[in-house]
Amino acid sequence: MSEEGIVFGQWRLLPRTRTLTVGGDRIVIGSRAVEILLALIEAGGSIVDRDTLIARAWPGRTVEETNLTVQISGLRKAFGAEGAAIIVTETGRGYRFGGSLRPATAKAPLMVAETQADRQRHGPSLAVLPFADLGTEAGNAPMADGIVENLITCLSRICWFYVLPRNSAFSFRGRHVPHVAVGRELGVGYVVTGTVQHVGARMRVHVNLVETTGGVQEWSDRFDHTTDDVFALQDQIVAGIVTGLEPGLQRAEIERLQRRPTESPSAYAAYRRAIACMAPFTRDNCAKALALLEQARAMDPDYALALVGAARCHLWRVSQRFVEDPLAEAAEAIRLLEAALAVARDDPHVLAQVGFIFGYLGHRRDVAMALVNRAVDLYPNASCTRATAGWVHIYQDDPQTAMAHFEEALRVDPVDPEAGGWIAGLSAAQLMLGHHDAAVRWGERAIAASPEILTAHLAHAAALGIAGRPAEAAVADLLGLDPRFNLADYSSLRSRWSHGRWFPQLIDGLRRAGVPAQPAAEKPTALKLVHRG
Repeated sequence: MSEEGIVFGQWRLLPRTRTLTVGGDRIVIGSRAVEILLALIEAGGSIVDRDTLIARAWPGRTVEETNLTVQISGLRKAFGAEGAAIIVTETGRGYRFGGSLRPATAKAPLMVAETQADRQRHGPSLAVLPFADLGTEAGNAPMADGIVENLITCLSRICWFYVLPRNSAFSFRGRHVPHVAVGRELGVGYVVTGTVQHVGARMRVHVNLVETTGGVQEWSDRFDHTTDDVFALQDQIVAGIVTGLEPGLQRAEIERLQRRPTESPSAYAAYRRAIACMAPFTRDNCAKALALLEQARAMDPDYALALVGAARCHLWRVSQRFVEDPLAEAAEAIRLLEAALAVARDDPHVLAQVGFIFGYLGHRRDVAMALVNRAVDLYPNASCTRATAGWVHIYQDDPQTAMAHFEEALRVDPVDPEAGGWIAGLSAAQLMLGHHDAAVRWGERAIAASPEILTAHLAHAAALGIAGRPAEAAVADLLGLDPRFNLADYSSLRSRWSHGRWFPQLIDGLRRAGVPAQPAAEKPTALKLVHRG
């Protein structure tokens, strides 16, 4: 597979960054949708049965066939009017690829974000790639990923660094790509690579800092620690990278960046396993993540990230309609967030999530806005802070500012698994501004990026309804995801929390689209006539 991607018709697929491009436009699609599309392309026009596609998109897992249907629908929406012709249904047999492949003709791969020159004007630009596991015991991979993610967070807090967010960097997991090519594709001047090896109760980590223009190694070191001392290991790696790039940096500045989220290694391990469960954030995964986060909180009741993570699970169960008592879930989320805010007032991840959930639930709305703005100030190059700020501005009737935040989130981390959530935010902002056709387009892209997220389907159906365009297929997809969805129940729930223009506009668009107004009537149990004698 060439770095220029796979070209068919007017489309170009860049598998590493899970992106479709057409003309100068870029459409992010989910990782499962990419695997399905690649399976169809590799079949060369032959029919691929549903079981094969499910095994490709959900390796080692048993899922219902409706999951595949949702992904196929989202993939077709990414292709717009050409969707049905590129992803062809063969009734009763499976699907086939209907596009016409041709050799790639681009001179250079399309950058994920801005160019390296643009970033270098603001100081060093750097990507921390996933560390390779060498003989790692089963279940320890989340710990290695946690080291990388903490490095990204710590380095991102240095104002004169640009550090690529996690998901763009993690698109290179398992791929052996030259450092020069990585720098060119990601638009960064340096890459950090490493290996992790567990030997009994000890962990050995090798780390390298490489300049990508010429592939020159600027710094390298080896660290040996016990597995329960991962934070000390992280501190040493951060210090080495920072001093390798800027020898004159004061030690006090490095120490300011090294804040341990918890003193309990066991709590941290449970938290990492919970985070691994959140992609995708299905009903079952949400329950698993919440159980692990409860374990982490039991080990360290003041672990702010675990408190926020549990609150996210409770909110997700509310927003995706996973529970029968959403008010109790919302109250528990607020309780957990207040506790997190009391112990971590300067952590941008904590501030962003607390502000977003407060905004969604209409709780302390002024505080919600202050928190997300503070999170952006502390961590401006993060999709998590930008996206949460975008939604809080939507809730407070400021679509212009919201759009700027969502666009920045998409620019800095286009392959985040939750990208569909903030692409749906772009659809909402366009709808509030009266740009109905643009709202429809962004709604389609939200579904392509995250077809399993209800918010994406709501935004798309509402945009179609207000634009006066046919919405039967969009409503069918929405009801396929949540067969019980209806306006009466949804309005009753959200009206308790929602303020401003977005929610009434959403409901109006869904009504015009033809979403059921009332719950579906229960079918009466048929009487069975029994003949006797």
